[in-house]
Amino acid sequence: MRCSEHRERRVKFCTDTLQHPSPQLVMRFGKKLALKVNEDNTGAPYLSHKHMKEAINRTVRELRIYQSRLQDFEQARQGIVVLGGEPVVSAAELVEQEKRICTLDRQLFSLVDEDLAQLFSQVRLGEAKLQDAIAEVQEDCMHNGIIVEESKLLELEQKLPVKPDSSTSLCIHLIDLQMRCDPRGVAMKLLDVSAKYNCPIDLVNEHSQYLEINVAGFRKLLKRHEKQIPTRFRSRPMPYLDFHRLVTHASRQLLGISKQVGDVITDAWQRLTAGAVNAGTAVPMQPEMTVLKGLGPECEMVLSIQKALTAGPSQQLVGSLAVLGNLYPKPEVKQQQQSQQQQQQQQQPSSQRGSGTLW
Repeated sequence: MRCSEHRERRVKFCTDTLQHPSPQLVMRFGKKLALKVNEDNTGAPYLSHKHMKEAINRTVRELRIYQSRLQDFEQARQGIVVLGGEPVVSAAELVEQEKRICTLDRQLFSLVDEDLAQLFSQVRLGEAKLQDAIAEVQEDCMHNGIIVEESKLLELEQKLPVKPDSSTSLCIHLIDLQMRCDPRGVAMKLLDVSAKYNCPIDLVNEHSQYLEINVAGFRKLLKRHEKQIPTRFRSRPMPYLDFHRLVTHASRQLLGISKQVGDVITDAWQRLTAGAVNAGTAVPMQPEMTVLKGLGPECEMVLSIQKALTAGPSQQLVGSLAVLGNLYPKPEVKQQQQSQQQQQQQQQPSSQRGSGTLW
């Protein structure tokens, strides 16, 4: 009877643990980063999380020794004698130890600067690779008539007896005309473009994940540094936000272009399918396309902070964050909002997600 009760308790504990995991079971960032580095076969550099963590730990150990010696020194000045305690250090020795602590902090930020320089170079290389891949898909779309060049639209507008309402409406009419004349031919072109679209989107998603994990690593380490190292020993003013520059304007622009191209292709499939149904023509179904994930919550938090710094006095914002003890805020709320938005988008019909004005 006792054995059966024991088994039941173990089963219940395992079930409850799987359904409600404790914070201790959540994967630690260091392990998550190590897995990401092992999965990445491109040789891209990542932040030196382990070395930075060790540098902070060395500084904290030296700081604790200093604080203990300082306390003994102050007690000795007041005439308090601690029996069995270590010999009291001199004021000069305390000054030397303060210098050592400051030196350790400078070594940490020297490592931070080296990592950031390598990461900036890698981000620029990734952006150049993305730009070429996305441009290739755009050219393929123009070659297949899914996207019309602005110069051709202007040339056509001059030849028409009546000027169209806008270049967008003219582009829609041109695509619809192609679909009515040769729906199967347009479907074959869309199949080819859709297959080629997935490859650059995989690269875009990998680039976003690369930014996300490095930004998260710097935020966590610098937050720990800000909590454990007193202001007088810091070699850099806080908050140290140089890692925000990893989320570049070029990366955001490439993400926006990728989304526009994907929306154009999806909208073309929706128009083709609707037209084929009305005409009673059989056309292939839209193939599965890679979902563009966009920037993660860490990068979105960086953009929110930078936007706030640009909109108002930066010192006032930094001061308010410091009062709250949150110089490096964790993007929990932002992440919840994004997951709610994704659920709402998944619940919407596909006809509402497409937009005909992206042509």
